[in-house]
Amino acid sequence: MEIRQIRSFLSVAETLHFGRTAELIHLSQPALSLQIRGLEEEVGVRLFDRNRRKTTLTAAGAAFRDDAAAALSQLEQAIRRARLAANGKLGLLRIGFISTAGSELVADIVRQFGELYPEVEVSLRNILTAEQVRMLETGALDIGFLRLPIGGHSALDVVTVHREPFVLVVPSSHKLAKRKRVRLCEVAGENFVMYERTWAPGFHDLMFGILRDAGIVPNVTQTAGEVPTLISLVHSRVGITIAPLSVVKHSVASVVACNIVDRIPKSEIGMAVSKRFRAAVVDNFRSFALKI
Repeated sequence: MEIRQIRSFLSVAETLHFGRTAELIHLSQPALSLQIRGLEEEVGVRLFDRNRRKTTLTAAGAAFRDDAAAALSQLEQAIRRARLAANGKLGLLRIGFISTAGSELVADIVRQFGELYPEVEVSLRNILTAEQVRMLETGALDIGFLRLPIGGHSALDVVTVHREPFVLVVPSSHKLAKRKRVRLCEVAGENFVMYERTWAPGFHDLMFGILRDAGIVPNVTQTAGEVPTLISLVHSRVGITIAPLSVVKHSVASVVACNIVDRIPKSEIGMAVSKRFRAAVVDNFRSFALKI
């Protein structure tokens, strides 16, 4: 039984006219008759009563018509979905993100992607950088927005998608709070709150490297796994810290961001995908995100 036979049958069942159906589907009438005869032989019953004056559906034909129409509709839906999936326009995307990427970057990309590809289901999770790397490498996560650098991970394809300056974050009551620009050497001997190395080794080492290059060995009074938590600790006067500028902008804590005069690296967020576990929908999202 062939799909074209089903389509021809349904067309004849609607028009009840072989000549008219042959014109509609651009087929000769003898060829159409052969298709219907072959279908009847496959089903094992007559589907039409036909004479020179008219064509009518048999009881068997009427019963077959309803189920055949439903089956064809399901098949056409399956074909459509298969093509969408092959083109990266259907499927499930498991996206991890660090908290500082979730407020604007990830939310905007996911919203715009969803408007363009409504049949892609997106699952979003706030996951720390080190855990994202592990999940990407094992196939438990499709896309990660994480804090760079992450070191050597040859199984991942990583590209920078956001770059911004680091700032010195101090409580609003701090002696430097009224200064727009500071040198790091001015905070030598201060207490610091720093990112916990376990959750983003590369980012932790970058922050310590910035201080080391300024001749500062920080007195670390508290560590945390999320940059917004560090801002809260600064607010509580547990210590000062270095953080990406946007984190302070989105915080309601009573802290001040001072521009750093020293020549230092910028804060970067990367988008990472596995080189091994790459469905078409992942590549489609990655390409879309890089465009916008």
